[in-house]
Amino acid sequence: MELEDELKNFTSSGLIELAKERYGLDLLKGYTKSHMIALIIKASQKNTMSEEEDIGQLDVTDEVIAEGRGLIFSIYLVAVFLNAFVDLGHKIIIQNTIFMIYGEQQQIILTAVVNAMILVPFILLFTVSGYLSDKFAKTRIMRYSAFSAVLITLAITYCYYNGLYQVAFGFTLLLATQSAIYSPAKMGYIKECLSKAGLSKGNAFHSSVVLIAILMGTVFFSYLFEAYLGAMQATTPEEILMKIAPVGWVLVGLSTVEFIATLGTRFYPTKLITTELSISKLVSFNYLATNFKAMRSNEIVWYTILGTAIFWGMSQNLVAVIPAHAKVNFGVESPLVVNAMLASSVIGIMIGAFLSGRKSLNFIRINNIYTGSIMITVCAILVPVISSLSFIPNSTALILVTSVILLFGVGAGMMIIPLNSLMQAHSPEDRLGSMLAGKNWLQNIAMIGLLALTMLLAKLSFDSQFILYLNAAIAVVGFTIVLKKLKTIL
Repeated sequence: MELEDELKNFTSSGLIELAKERYGLDLLKGYTKSHMIALIIKASQKNTMSEEEDIGQLDVTDEVIAEGRGLIFSIYLVAVFLNAFVDLGHKIIIQNTIFMIYGEQQQIILTAVVNAMILVPFILLFTVSGYLSDKFAKTRIMRYSAFSAVLITLAITYCYYNGLYQVAFGFTLLLATQSAIYSPAKMGYIKECLSKAGLSKGNAFHSSVVLIAILMGTVFFSYLFEAYLGAMQATTPEEILMKIAPVGWVLVGLSTVEFIATLGTRFYPTKLITTELSISKLVSFNYLATNFKAMRSNEIVWYTILGTAIFWGMSQNLVAVIPAHAKVNFGVESPLVVNAMLASSVIGIMIGAFLSGRKSLNFIRINNIYTGSIMITVCAILVPVISSLSFIPNSTALILVTSVILLFGVGAGMMIIPLNSLMQAHSPEDRLGSMLAGKNWLQNIAMIGLLALTMLLAKLSFDSQFILYLNAAIAVVGFTIVLKKLKTIL
């Protein structure tokens, strides 16, 4: 403890010099100050340290292994996978229906509306979801949310069979509501199960599983959509839904398995809040103001959240615009091809997340944030640039843009993992749920804002090319601000 207190008085550069001179460590540059201190203390106990052996040992403690937390975390990841898979499935069905029926401007608007409906609950339930995650066992929240997904998918299936397009469209909002309540508990469980030492790899595993679910779900449900639709020339969305209705039972079955998986998770004692939720404070936005102030008071938490918000806002813009862009500029008519383009970003994120997790070795490498954000920005610029080059054949341009979207994902994976880990590591244990809900809130505000802007521009007859250039400009300005600030405080 004395050594720890002594080390806290050092600057980051001072810690690097001390580690090298006193313990022969030459591997601290790029880590946060707290992680530098942890490494030095460990080195002081052993007088020697190898990056492969000793840093890796901080991944999971003997206690964690003894308690079988690795197995429990694996079961948790199954639930996480299915949650993302099911949520995406219904969204894919609705978006593919829109793609088949509507033209460019209308398609952009309706796709943006679908994505906005998914985001709205995260904004409106920001306080409630955070409170529930901090008040009750996170396993309990996950189980109730998963069970509600079973009931919602049953209702969605009924809508498919009866051609209730508008009602099915609306159920997107209800499915997103259970996800909004699910999310803070789901993310907070990583720290609860693996402890602070396992955050980086825990987040890397979580992100990779979610991304695999998105990738597989995009291809799987697009394939089922086209397989059931066949050569049918549908003229209304109602006709399409009735044709692909059996897909609904897939959603029901998977959500049921998800619920069973949550029953296999284990509660680990953690600090929970004892205060009761005040309805008056809730409706007066008092809680919102308090939580926002808490986020804003911690500069590291605030700017990491801001960085992720900029990225996810950009991503929602791309998801809304790319289908119509591909249809108009490259002549793409298949929903499967369009979704494969978007899915390439998921492959990229998986690669980036793997690289980030591997490089960090359980510690948070700040340099990954810089590298990833630069890659994202460059790729955001290249997408509309390549599309504007008329001398490139459509087939070649399609391949090039898809490749750029993949690299966009690689940069995202490298950036998001350390940003999320930094945010969790610097959040108070008893406020982690609220902080995570706050992160969701700000991210979704950014996504809603950019989707609203996209809808407005489409309504004013601006084409997809213009919107993509605007997206790139947002990346340049936003990431420049965040990176400059993080460089000064880390």
